[in-house]
Amino acid sequence: MNSFLALRDQDLDAFTGERRRAVRSRVERNLRTAEFIGSLVELFGPVVGNTLSVLGGGQAAYDGEPVLRTLTQVDDDDPFGSPPAGPTGPGEIVR
Repeated sequence: MNSFLALRDQDLDAFTGERRRAVRSRVERNLRTAEFIGSLVELFGPVVGNTLSVLGGGQAAYDGEPVLRTLTQVDDDDPFGSPPAGPTGPGEIVR
């Protein structure tokens, strides 16, 4: 084999290996950063939301129970369970 071709192959292999290591370390660093930010949001997001809710005059959402709850009958927005009053006829206007 020609020595210039062998030298080119060696340079290409060295560049490819170095480039692969650099890309891998950059991707790992970006993933660690994204995971850290996600952990902060997951841990402190509900607490900050609860604090802002209380500062705005609402009630605390966390009283020793999990922050994420399912909607039950007590939490329903419409306590009466009936539709709002509307027009009874086609030409009637409700004011």
